[in-house]
Amino acid sequence: MNSTRAVAIAGFAILIATLPDVPAHAAPLPDFCVPASVVDNVCTARLTSVTADAVNGTITGTPVGGGTAVTLAGQGDAYLKSAGFGDARPEPVQRWDETIDSVTGLSVDPADPNWYGNAKARAFLPRTLNDLATQFPPGILTVRFTSDDAQPAVSRLVSVQPSV
Repeated sequence: MNSTRAVAIAGFAILIATLPDVPAHAAPLPDFCVPASVVDNVCTARLTSVTADAVNGTITGTPVGGGTAVTLAGQGDAYLKSAGFGDARPEPVQRWDETIDSVTGLSVDPADPNWYGNAKARAFLPRTLNDLATQFPPGILTVRFTSDDAQPAVSRLVSVQPSV
């Protein structure tokens, strides 16, 4: 490499290193998130139905009462067991609860010989539950979400729960 090229590369590296960080700005909450359903910039909505994207680990749903569809993603701890159904839970909701129960106590301690499989089960929990949510009757999925600076087109789930 010639010295002129080396100096140019070094100068470019210094330029990049000195550029100010420009923070990403999350998209605002959707229009259906009216003040009555927003607390601390967290919107609460019921979805009529959802579709799941297993590749990206997201669900997309339309709110009850209409409005723009919202795409959501979250970690396993955002997924809550069902509430308010009593013994009359629809079959997909029963499987939702059973799936959460099946990973709740799994150890990911490296001393546990099953730690890797347990960690995978916990990591893929959202994708499994997202798929089950596509089978729910309309209007029983309650979501709480906020804007996400990391993914402006995807809102971050605070909680998701089938409920009546």
